[in-house]
Amino acid sequence: MAKSFYTFIVVPNASSQLHKLRLPVRLLFILAAIGIISFFVAVGLGFSYAKMAFAVADYNQLQSENTDLKVQKKNLEVSAVKLSSKLTELETLSERLTTLFESDKRIKISLPAVGGSRVDYTTADLIGRPGLKTDIELMKDRTMELENQLRLLEQVAEKRATILRFTPTIWPLRGYITSHYGNRIDPFNGDRELHVGLDISGIYGSSVHAPADGIIIYAQRKAAYGNLVIVDHGNGLSTRHGHLSRFNARVGQRVRKNDVIGFVGTTGRSTAPHLHYEVRQNDHPVNPRNYLPRG
Repeated sequence: MAKSFYTFIVVPNASSQLHKLRLPVRLLFILAAIGIISFFVAVGLGFSYAKMAFAVADYNQLQSENTDLKVQKKNLEVSAVKLSSKLTELETLSERLTTLFESDKRIKISLPAVGGSRVDYTTADLIGRPGLKTDIELMKDRTMELENQLRLLEQVAEKRATILRFTPTIWPLRGYITSHYGNRIDPFNGDRELHVGLDISGIYGSSVHAPADGIIIYAQRKAAYGNLVIVDHGNGLSTRHGHLSRFNARVGQRVRKNDVIGFVGTTGRSTAPHLHYEVRQNDHPVNPRNYLPRG
């Protein structure tokens, strides 16, 4: 059987000389197959290259994001350390304030003994290797507890400030104590007696100040006290100021701590100008020095 051929006539440069090219049909099929295969290989390589290029771009982006995340993680760790240090300082301050409130003998305010974690941590979280997430959760818990503690201390401080306003914690007169609270020898007859207040020396006419907020419930002459002012400070607490030369307050008047309520004198049973000062709890005399600052 004769082979089939295709004849191609080639006219170079449009000249009159012709060239004939005879190619077998099988060779043409082979060349066509090679061309088709080459096309698909080229397309596949193109897709593979594009896919690889996208993968490289994604990898570079992930590397960049990973670097950013590492920097952010480091910054968070540093911030967590600083925050933990600040929380420790605040906890120390809270403890100092609590101790200060509880150690003040003049004003006793008891703090409720309550506390505990608001987060249900597993034992593994507590004893395992701490991670940044666990540390942050623990600090959140500490922050909430500290907020509650400081809020409680704020309430105690406000209550303490209110009580302090109505507690005789300042000297009604600056001067030397010439006779203390307790047993003494009567300056008039030499007998032993119980002196239920303090005698504070002062220049005649010196101002006598209210030792705390309160209401004037007595302001007139009374036997051995001479001119006497009694201030009711509430909660069963009252103060007496005797031997005044004159008054600067009237019954029913509200006074604030350090207001002038009278002036030093020597009225009543007195040997020289001074202030007789008493503090009474539920109308029983107590030592005024328990309330007054030293000095």
